[in-house]
Amino acid sequence: MARIELDMAHAYRPNPKQDSDYALLPLKMTFDDGGAYALLGPSGCGKTTLLNIMSGLVTPSQGTVLFDGRDVTQASPQQRNIAQVFQFPVIYDTMTVAENLAFPCATARCPRSRLPNAWARLPRCWK
Repeated sequence: MARIELDMAHAYRPNPKQDSDYALLPLKMTFDDGGAYALLGPSGCGKTTLLNIMSGLVTPSQGTVLFDGRDVTQASPQQRNIAQVFQFPVIYDTMTVAENLAFPCATARCPRSRLPNAWARLPRCWK
């Protein structure tokens, strides 16, 4: 993990003028490497927007996102080497943990070398 520093705000509307125009009011936060953090708050308070900005799925309308002091505000998720797990992941209860992990790889036709042990346990129709 990297030290992540946020000094930003985000509005889905152009030219926000009042607090209610913002999805995330201006904020400064630092997530230290190796720390454990939780985002808590009611529905609609901006938790998902914050995570989407950190992961590069959304670009903040104002400010910067730094990873270990490097500005990644405009970088893609691939360039940031970051991922997130969504609140309601799709888990198939008819599959093992390994099969659930391998399923996206199997459906995307990824090389078998990516998940060799899980791949071997997938039903033939997915290979």
